[in-house]
Amino acid sequence: MNNAMKSYNKNGFYIAKGLIDKSFVNEVVLDIKKHFDYQLKFLNKEIPSNIYDSLKLLHKVDIERYKKTSGSLWRKMSLYNLLHHENIQNFVKEKFKWDNVVIPGGQVVHMQANSLKIPNGYFGLEAHQDFPSVQGSLDGFVVWVPLVDIDVNRYPLEVIPCSHKNGILPSSENSSASWEIKPECYQEADFVPAICEVGDVIFMSNFTVHRSSKKGDNRLRMAC
Repeated sequence: MNNAMKSYNKNGFYIAKGLIDKSFVNEVVLDIKKHFDYQLKFLNKEIPSNIYDSLKLLHKVDIERYKKTSGSLWRKMSLYNLLHHENIQNFVKEKFKWDNVVIPGGQVVHMQANSLKIPNGYFGLEAHQDFPSVQGSLDGFVVWVPLVDIDVNRYPLEVIPCSHKNGILPSSENSSASWEIKPECYQEADFVPAICEVGDVIFMSNFTVHRSSKKGDNRLRMAC
């Protein structure tokens, strides 16, 4: 058993450093920017030079259009191609020895920044496991790709190592929660931030407890 598989089996997640060329990821980011810029052009707004400013401008001038545009990102071909990149497929086959992969879910895009909060909306995801919502096989896994460099002050993904070994944990009965795990099932000190850069790929068991950190400065955190 190789080191990657040993680490994944032990901790419930593994960060594959530099698995995808940064230029490929940056092209995806540019494509996402165009998605928002098309809406700004429709509104006769001057197009900003970077993606964060494009997001903030549409959020400011037409928040309903911003929400619908954000909600359609998962359908973009560029996101699909990134999350199904041949390097990811080859890594899974060579390192994890999985050669009969099925895909129970689709793409998800996470954008988090203090200036992009949605009134009466959620801000990041609380502690949860993906299996209850995704289902699939018992050895199912998530592919989590940062679209920007993510440090401890950029709303990092936070995981609880080894938590995948505990099965499905009880979730809160609050209907507004997204399979949120009951707080008594974990301690704050259990979580560790998954620090990663553009080009890295995080593989995570569907049973690993994780959440979005609420610790962030004035930068955009974007991942898929």
